[in-house]
Amino acid sequence: MKITSQKICKMEVIKNSNAKLFIKLDNIKDNWKHLKYLSKNKIIAASVKADSYGLGSKTICNTLIKAGCDNFFVADTKEAINLRKYFKKINIFLLNGIQDYKTAEIIIKNKIFIVLNNKYDLLIVKQYYKNNKKRIHCAIHFDTGMNRLGFGIEDMNLVVKSINNFLEPQLIMSHLSGSENKLSSSNKIQISRFKEIRSILSKKYSFKYSLANSNGIFLGKNFHFDLIRSGGLIYGLNLRNKKKKIKNVVSLKAKIIQIRFLEQGSPIGYGSKYITKKRSMIATVAIGYADGLPRNYRGHFFFKGRKVNICGNISMDLTCIDITGIKNVRVNNWVEIFGDNMPIEKFAYMSSTITYDILSSLGNRIERIYLQT
Repeated sequence: MKITSQKICKMEVIKNSNAKLFIKLDNIKDNWKHLKYLSKNKIIAASVKADSYGLGSKTICNTLIKAGCDNFFVADTKEAINLRKYFKKINIFLLNGIQDYKTAEIIIKNKIFIVLNNKYDLLIVKQYYKNNKKRIHCAIHFDTGMNRLGFGIEDMNLVVKSINNFLEPQLIMSHLSGSENKLSSSNKIQISRFKEIRSILSKKYSFKYSLANSNGIFLGKNFHFDLIRSGGLIYGLNLRNKKKKIKNVVSLKAKIIQIRFLEQGSPIGYGSKYITKKRSMIATVAIGYADGLPRNYRGHFFFKGRKVNICGNISMDLTCIDITGIKNVRVNNWVEIFGDNMPIEKFAYMSSTITYDILSSLGNRIERIYLQT
């Protein structure tokens, strides 16, 4: 068979996606304001790394700026430059440091604060100072127990010498490893080490200090210091403790694209591991693991507030659900994956992971829909 070539017409952008993530912008504002209230008006910065945990940094940052936030933390240089492209006046902190001199030039010229984590970062910015005779506005990260990034306290003399010679730190920071657990002994160890660091530096310098992430707010005011780097709670990723009064932000929904009856004993999905136990009405939903739906999820979805079970293995683009006995189901009806009926915490737990993993893994085939009253 001969396949003939055809002229390809200019394509229009198709917006009617089969899967959508609904994002409540007013709730993001309210969550940020609530954290500010709980911390007695300390500086509440926002972690917007990984495209604001998959929600879309440009829109999320714009929303938070309107709420009063002007300090933002990103992970890598690409995220930092993209953010500066849209927002000229906010403070941007680059958490993962820098890896080469050329990158340092770009970051510094764009007035982005490099978070210095180690001697290698220090050597690069020292070279920049030598070449340009401009002190480096930055943040300095000390490790107090996470053992991931940061100077050790044994590096204090080197850090102090660098501050005297060429650094202009805007922030001294560390990061809690167990803030979600109030009883974790690591919290006491880390705050003790951080206070020791502050005690040494405050004898000569007047810096701002930051230890707490989102959950660090609830460890007590001793953990607040000057600035809190909040992430998950702004995005509604910790709703289990109702006393925190954090509002849900996200709902994930996908369309039904096929409905059919299957007789008893019919296999469904790869591996034929699911067999219908009776005559069943099965709907195919247009979402799968390529969209970030965990393949090991063994829970259920919701259709019009009613629980519907998954049938068979989740595949790359599709998932089957049992809608037997439900009336008036139609192709193009929406099914809730998580949201108002299925909290994202529960969904993550049933996927053997955490909410941060779920949200930041959602693919770009899922259309982001921003809701605002």
